[in-house]
Amino acid sequence: MRGSHEILPPAYEGVERHLMALFYSGVYITNADIVHVGQKLGLELPMKDRAALLKQLMRFAHEEGKKGEMMREFHTLIEMRIDHYSRLLGEFPEASPLIGEWLRKARATALLLQREMRGVPYE
Repeated sequence: MRGSHEILPPAYEGVERHLMALFYSGVYITNADIVHVGQKLGLELPMKDRAALLKQLMRFAHEEGKKGEMMREFHTLIEMRIDHYSRLLGEFPEASPLIGEWLRKARATALLLQREMRGVPYE
């Protein structure tokens, strides 16, 4: 088992940093979210540190040629959060400065994942 300080291929590093940082992504991706994405790809992950889980998942996706599938699963997760934020915005319009920022960042993250999916050959 590799540690959480392992080096990822360059194609994964920017996405990893983006997904791990609420400040950039607008979405907090939980340990359970990462484990769920792993299950969708056929990888059983133990509950542990988010960064370690994400690195292990990305290493698996790289080694198994499942980067595109992994990006699609994260894209689906982000889209679900966008829907949730949109509902919250409708219910709590006075919170629009905060929720609007989450939406903007989450939409940008969804676009990043779409670009990553398009950049994956042979999938």
